[in-house]
Amino acid sequence: MRIAAPMLCRVLALTTLLVASGMAYAQTFGLAVNSRGNEIDSQRVDALWRINMETGEAEYIGWTSFLDLEGLAFTSDGELLGADDDTKTLVRVSQTSGLAIPVGGQLNRNNLGVSLSENFDFGMALDCEDLAYVVSSSQQTLYQVDLDSGEIVPIGGMGALGAPISDLTVRGTEAFGIGVGLDANGAAFAPNLYAIDLETGESSLIGPLGDAALPYNSAGLDFDADGVLWAVTDRRAVPGGDFPSAILQIDPETGQASLLAETIVGLESLAIGPATGCGLSGSAAAIAVPVLSWESLMALMLVLLALGALQVRLRAA
Repeated sequence: MRIAAPMLCRVLALTTLLVASGMAYAQTFGLAVNSRGNEIDSQRVDALWRINMETGEAEYIGWTSFLDLEGLAFTSDGELLGADDDTKTLVRVSQTSGLAIPVGGQLNRNNLGVSLSENFDFGMALDCEDLAYVVSSSQQTLYQVDLDSGEIVPIGGMGALGAPISDLTVRGTEAFGIGVGLDANGAAFAPNLYAIDLETGESSLIGPLGDAALPYNSAGLDFDADGVLWAVTDRRAVPGGDFPSAILQIDPETGQASLLAETIVGLESLAIGPATGCGLSGSAAAIAVPVLSWESLMALMLVLLALGALQVRLRAA
């Protein structure tokens, strides 16, 4: 027994190390569409990509079959929805093939019920009750979306947002929006973080993103399950040329952004998961739940098996 005790301590220490290592290497992934791009293969633009938010590594999933799919958002049961500005269509997007199909059937394009001739530049989010919203940066308007028909209705009247907001996301009872970085002339426009009132359709400034985010055009925004606010920014055709999209973390209290990585050109949408902080109110942060990687789970299982074998040996002795 005196010999086995130190061995048991070493095994327990190894278990603790493996668990901590698994938490450290659990990474955040998001889905995004490069509705602008410089890929030689046309089916790799307007395509769905899986993005490692820590490293910027991008995995091609597949072409969406739409030419300006901008807003992306998850429902509470994990279905991926999108809003296409070219055809003004609400779509369901396959997470395995990338293919997007209009809500209501393949022939039900232009189901948002707005003019094809106007530019909207959509962003999209769903709240904890699966109420769906799209935001238009050009119309400076928040809309509620009928998920059965696709039809959108303005909240608070046209232009009520008062800011060119490119995308929005929901945490608990709060909604946040990210502004368009540059105007049509390449001048600074609204590179800021905003709070959005989902009942009145109005926005209020939280703060500027800061120099780490500049320059950029449109952007995608979403929270992860731990309550971290992420953004991807489209830096194609900015002053100085075409640049990889930037991956940012944003402080939801101040709006200050930090640059984490770069990824493929032309991302202006982001969906990491369903609405977070559900059941919480006000500015309460989402509850962080540690997640182990598959490799760490396997290692932990092997350690537990070793502990079981050690216990058998001790009993036999």
